[in-house]
Amino acid sequence: MTTRYVMFFLIAVMTLGLVFLLVTRDRPAHDAPMEILHEVPDAAVAAVDAGVDAALADAATVALTGDAASDAARPSGPPLRIATLGWELVAPGVGLAPTPSLSFELAPEGALDAVEARLARGGSDPAGADIAILPLPAFVASYERLRALDPRVFAVVGFSHGREEVHAAPGALTKAPPAADEVKLVALGSSADATARAATNESASVLGLFALDLLGVAPSRIRIVAPATEDAKTALAAAIVKGTPDERKLAFSSADASRLVPIVAIAPSGVLAAKEMQLREWTRTWIDGAGKVRLDVPGIARRLAAKEMLPLASGVGGAPEALALVERLGQIEDAALADENALFGSSAAVTLAGLAQRTWQLERAAGLIANGAPEPLPVDARIVGAVAPAAAPAATEDADAGAYKPVPAGAVTLVTYRAVDADAAAVANQIWFLSGVFDRATFRVAAKGGAKAAKAIADAARAKGVPASRLATVATEPGVFAAVDILAR
Repeated sequence: MTTRYVMFFLIAVMTLGLVFLLVTRDRPAHDAPMEILHEVPDAAVAAVDAGVDAALADAATVALTGDAASDAARPSGPPLRIATLGWELVAPGVGLAPTPSLSFELAPEGALDAVEARLARGGSDPAGADIAILPLPAFVASYERLRALDPRVFAVVGFSHGREEVHAAPGALTKAPPAADEVKLVALGSSADATARAATNESASVLGLFALDLLGVAPSRIRIVAPATEDAKTALAAAIVKGTPDERKLAFSSADASRLVPIVAIAPSGVLAAKEMQLREWTRTWIDGAGKVRLDVPGIARRLAAKEMLPLASGVGGAPEALALVERLGQIEDAALADENALFGSSAAVTLAGLAQRTWQLERAAGLIANGAPEPLPVDARIVGAVAPAAAPAATEDADAGAYKPVPAGAVTLVTYRAVDADAAAVANQIWFLSGVFDRATFRVAAKGGAKAAKAIADAARAKGVPASRLATVATEPGVFAAVDILAR
């Protein structure tokens, strides 16, 4: 028993001693031993620090470089703001990326007064415009309201193709007009109607007035009457936008007179002077973009209808449906950059100055405007002169016409030009002009004096550049000095 107690006592003492040692001994903090830290060379620590600094410097350089590249791609200054009369006219701007020197915003409008309001605000206003794109007859109608801006046409960006129509009773536009004091023409009202169809009201009216002018109706005899009235029922003809109901038969449209209604780009003279370099680049880019629209009409129409990824200006309203836009895009014919100098020159059959002068005469004669054409005409060739290739000389043929071939069977007379008080040279000049306006038509000439007189007029027209293949003569003598049937081939 004694031995057992001794062993117990010894074990207890040893246990207490162990506990005492554990409690009372010094315990170092749980840090890495200094000797281990000192084992890392100072050079290695410096290298790590240098690598971190280099990485931070590289990141900063990348960030700065990215910002610089972004700034380089971002055009300096405000964008060019472009107002158009109709959504279809902004199509060339869809998908065009900004360049370091040019960006733009699009502002399609459905009414002429809205386009005028944007021009009046100016391009420095987000709701304003530097440039307007609209048919020439609409520009003529708005000129007096914008006169203080000194607006000028500086490019032709297209032509109306079938948007405007002339309807008449069968044969009404191929024979002498009524002898009554007045000749009634149905025409649409002003463009105050805030619909896209109103964009062609002035153009349709000019097409109808042009038809009556060719027919020999004196401007003082023309009275424009509103659709759906009693007077409209007895009118000789109706000048309407395509799709407008009318009981008369279609006589011809701007698809036939395909160069009568140019779609023009205009800008105040101050903008032309201050932003000439931008306008040069914009003209090249826009006309090129118009050609690319034809490669994806459904896609362009969809994006316009949905207002999808478009650089739209402030205050732009809703867009037409895609189907309506597809139809309207088909009613625009592109203008080629190579044709610009010829249009702005004086030697081609159809020139912008000639069309502007005639449009002013027709609109004033009908009472659509109160003033005649300004002198000089508001046509500025500086932009196209810098960006477009030189106009090619007009093709001419030998004046010895020989015998002209008869018109092919089945050709339809669209309208007849009746020269009441004229001479052979004046009639030949008119045929030359008409050959440019109706660029696919044939001209059948009859003259007082029979076949010989008709041939003399045709020879003079051919000498000016009208191909013999587009001329025919007849021996019939009209009741006026000369009559020229404009025939669809």
